[in-house]
Amino acid sequence: MTKVHITNLYGMAGDSTVILAQNAVTEIARSMGFREIGIYFYNITTDSPGERSKRLDGIMASISFGDIVIFQSPTWNGWEFDAEFVAKMKDLRVKLVVFIHDVVPLMFRDNAYLMPVYMDMFNQADVIIAPSQQMVDCLRKEGLTVKKVLIQEFWDHPHNLNLNQPVFKKEIFFAGSLTRFPELQNWVYETPLRVFANEPKSNPEANLVIEGWKRNEELLMELSRGGFGLVWNTQYNDGENVDYYEMNISHKLSTYLAAGIPVIVPNTLSNSHLIEERGLGFAVNSLAEADQLVQNMDPKMYQEISSRAQSFAFLLKEGYITKKLLVDSIFCLACK
Repeated sequence: MTKVHITNLYGMAGDSTVILAQNAVTEIARSMGFREIGIYFYNITTDSPGERSKRLDGIMASISFGDIVIFQSPTWNGWEFDAEFVAKMKDLRVKLVVFIHDVVPLMFRDNAYLMPVYMDMFNQADVIIAPSQQMVDCLRKEGLTVKKVLIQEFWDHPHNLNLNQPVFKKEIFFAGSLTRFPELQNWVYETPLRVFANEPKSNPEANLVIEGWKRNEELLMELSRGGFGLVWNTQYNDGENVDYYEMNISHKLSTYLAAGIPVIVPNTLSNSHLIEERGLGFAVNSLAEADQLVQNMDPKMYQEISSRAQSFAFLLKEGYITKKLLVDSIFCLACK
């Protein structure tokens, strides 16, 4: 009997977005009967090639000839680990779905030379799940040939909380590091920016309210009281490819939407068109425009947008984005 497996990463910091995302997808997959393949994050340089091969054989012990494997990529154990894992799976004639979370050569300029290695891995997949059409288009230019591709568009944000009913407030929330988004440190607009991070204000003139880091449950409860969720990109982080923000999908976007509040995103975000088409918020060109949007908002319009966000939040809360992707990937494997 064909079994369906999914890889899952362990060993990183518990608040790492990387591990939280893989764990959340796996939890949803397990509820659908998928079998977990645990992969531990470790220093790959401690293994000789022979030791790495044995380690992978142990990881794959539950996989049988012809099974289905959902590979959450990357494992962050280095391209050698991932490439050998994919090769061993293909030796077992598994049907392979590569669920792309991130593409290392696209994320970091110094790793661009690895693109041919990743293309070779991805092209061994029977189905690709990619964050956005923009990323698929980029990978096609780099040599992606897999015909069956599914687009994720949003992350789920499962929870079982009874959230507040959002009310109109002229406040903007930002759940993230000011260090990674330094332009927000100089927020001098009329609308206060409430920041959920453990970082001091570097500019005493900035209209920032530092709320401190909060656990997921606390954050969702606070966000659901009302206001606007801000997603932004950055031009200032050394080594990062700034174009990557136009191809990946934001976890914090789904956090805001799961709380049922309207969102404000840059118009370059990969799914900004979906935010506007579905009436979940606004895509803007600048932070000044974001401020003016909030200042000119009226309670009636806010409640209309919030109502749509709360309806969409049900999908994220129950994991339906991921469930649909996983089911669709199985259908793709079964249909020519």
